[in-house]
Amino acid sequence: MLFEYVIASINTMLGRIDDIAISVSAVLITLLWIPVALSFFSTDENKKYMARDRLKNATIGTVIYILAVSGVLYAVFNYVVTGKA
Repeated sequence: MLFEYVIASINTMLGRIDDIAISVSAVLITLLWIPVALSFFSTDENKKYMARDRLKNATIGTVIYILAVSGVLYAVFNYVVTGKA
């Protein structure tokens, strides 16, 4: 009975950590993309041209960030489940 309670508590804790990491990641990625989106809808042609260059940088940054966060989450969950670093 106690063992089942501990397992349920750990599952709940890991679920909350996962939700927090996803929420923080969504906010950071949104902040990365806001200037790019605003530049695309500008009437100034120079801003639109610069937005295309920033689009490439924002895409690469998003992919790198997602890979880093998913790698960290995998490492934490793997350590919790298996006890190996």
